[in-house]
Amino acid sequence: MTQSETKYFLIKPDDYLEALRSKGDFFIQFKRFTEDVESQLIKMIHRFLENYDLIYYKDTVTAIIKELVNNAVKANLKRLYFESLELDINNTNDYRKGMNSFKDDVFQKENEIIKSIQMSKYMVRVKFGLIKDNLTISVINNSQILESELNKIKSRVTKAYRYKNIPEAFTDVLDDSEGAGLGLIISLMLIKNSGFPKNSFTVSRNNALTSINLSIPNKVLPQEAYLEITENILKEIEEIPALPDNINEIRALVRDPKSEISDIAKAISRDPGLTASIMKLANSAGYITSKRLETIDEAIKIIGIKGTNTLLIATGAQKALESKYEKYENLWIDSYKRAFYAQLITRKIHGSSKLADQAYISALLADIGKIIMMALQTDTIKKIKEINGLKNVLDIDLLEEISLGISHSQLGALVCKKWNFNESLTKTIELHHRPHRAEPEFQNLIFIVYLADVMVEIEHNNYKFEIADDEVLKFFKLNDKKKFEEYHTSLKNNYNATVEF
Repeated sequence: MTQSETKYFLIKPDDYLEALRSKGDFFIQFKRFTEDVESQLIKMIHRFLENYDLIYYKDTVTAIIKELVNNAVKANLKRLYFESLELDINNTNDYRKGMNSFKDDVFQKENEIIKSIQMSKYMVRVKFGLIKDNLTISVINNSQILESELNKIKSRVTKAYRYKNIPEAFTDVLDDSEGAGLGLIISLMLIKNSGFPKNSFTVSRNNALTSINLSIPNKVLPQEAYLEITENILKEIEEIPALPDNINEIRALVRDPKSEISDIAKAISRDPGLTASIMKLANSAGYITSKRLETIDEAIKIIGIKGTNTLLIATGAQKALESKYEKYENLWIDSYKRAFYAQLITRKIHGSSKLADQAYISALLADIGKIIMMALQTDTIKKIKEINGLKNVLDIDLLEEISLGISHSQLGALVCKKWNFNESLTKTIELHHRPHRAEPEFQNLIFIVYLADVMVEIEHNNYKFEIADDEVLKFFKLNDKKKFEEYHTSLKNNYNATVEF
């Protein structure tokens, strides 16, 4: 393993995204776990999981890999420290002597050891690849693990699968002489609680290298459990109501070139609930008007026939879902904001175009799969938790997607097919978290909805600029963080002004 001393990290191959697309291996290599290295590593983990539609493992996998990297860097610092004292790390007496002062000398005060690691032979490599269809992330350092260290890790693995909760683990490792153990145990408990099999975590030694490996299964449940879940999902999709008949009739009227605006307005006005929904949407942040609209005729004239069809789809979808499921107000609020952002982003790059309406409706309905998941959570997922030992998972989104073995975006696409929505809308909802998979004819739309979604998620502290898709940022000329934040702020200001209006 070699690395230029002038770089904080090295990535091979240079175009790791191409390696990812072709299912090849790639890695990042470094000596110190700096803030820049951490940001790049998180982005690579995100891309790796995203590529296989396993993004719901992101937080769990990131926490585990960061802990393993910190331990690997610490192992290298330990060896460098022993060398500086001319102690033999393999000698029992020398090991005990060195460990008595290691923690205080290296971590409790300014020490040249941490500075000098950059010029040393020691380094860490995080390698990404596929082994027997399982995603594998290996944390490798070029210092062979000691037998005593290996035994300690094996002990931690055994204990992690025995502990019932974090406080129990914390109490048990308080007297650990090296201050290590709790972080690793928490990582192992995350693996266990996510439903990963016990052999997902392995340690290997090869010549002068130590490799700690995390194997991420595409499916964490037994095949029979997945068959049962699939049946439940398909049944749930089948039972979702069709779009209301009156909305389908009005949409047919809208598509008829002979229809007059007054005819369409009259048909909408026959349904007071639909009228209220259309007016609410027409006056919402998604459509910018110079004055508040008061009548259906005004709304249609301002937003146009295609815009009206868009609002009919949005209203019909919302009514159909809310007729079966309870209202999820916060989800719809985020959806309206995302739709508003998507529409403005479209106008930024295309001016006034028909794509703006498609972007609006795609962004508005992007998370409809989450509503289905929330409903399934009360029965199907509860049963899965009890059977498969996932009781301790706190993140409900993580639990839902791990348990179902399907992402909310895939589930949303199934709903779109149920309602016979067009291919561009269906594809955008399916791929709005995986823009790199966009086919050329849908790329613009998927990129727009992805960017709008990223901005909404950033506002909830669920996302960071640093892990946003590079290709999307380049497409919108927002690679620079300052430019991105300025543009994001302008969208927020526009949205807030429209809401207040």
